[in-house]
Amino acid sequence: MSRTAIKICGVRDDATIEIAARAGADYIGIVLVAASPRAVAPRDAPPLAHAILNEGAIPVAIVRFPIDAPTMQALSSFRVVQFHGRETPDEVAQFEARSSMHQLWKGLHFSKESTEAWLSSGTIARLVVDGPSAGSGEAFDHSGFAALDDPTRARCFLAGGLHATNVAHAVASARPGGVDVSSGVESDRGVKDHAKIRAFIDAVRAADAARGA
Repeated sequence: MSRTAIKICGVRDDATIEIAARAGADYIGIVLVAASPRAVAPRDAPPLAHAILNEGAIPVAIVRFPIDAPTMQALSSFRVVQFHGRETPDEVAQFEARSSMHQLWKGLHFSKESTEAWLSSGTIARLVVDGPSAGSGEAFDHSGFAALDDPTRARCFLAGGLHATNVAHAVASARPGGVDVSSGVESDRGVKDHAKIRAFIDAVRAADAARGA
């Protein structure tokens, strides 16, 4: 049984990167969408990506189409690009043709049909399956996700409404390949809480241990 991957998203500073990585985060997300309260300017993103790599985690850039030139330039510092807008598989395929160096992910509101369609499109490696409003901390019913087959769930990060007190149940019941948290480890919108990050990661690892991962 594989260990659950952990992504801490919406990080904006070196101190939080250090805390998250040393607590055991596998991926750390940097938001390059200007409208987000967690946004980082493209010019500030590469140093953060390098800090993540130096701490032993993998940096993930969160973007939406259309991608402007400064953001495109910043993406050269990242290993993973996660699309979190209304992109189509064709648009993501066009990006892939220009930038084969990245692993591509897609964030979307969960439905069985959209999940299976994106995973079968051949354009993305993983999905981040979110609640109705991405970044809001709004949860969704995991029963439909839990009913997916093992290979499909293994390629998905579960997001939306997760925090330290419910993530262990989500890992045990939905059995995702990974979990993704942003608002669930914040003291205020866009402000990461280091104690909540540690507690979230500890809860995931305890759930893994309980199921023998």
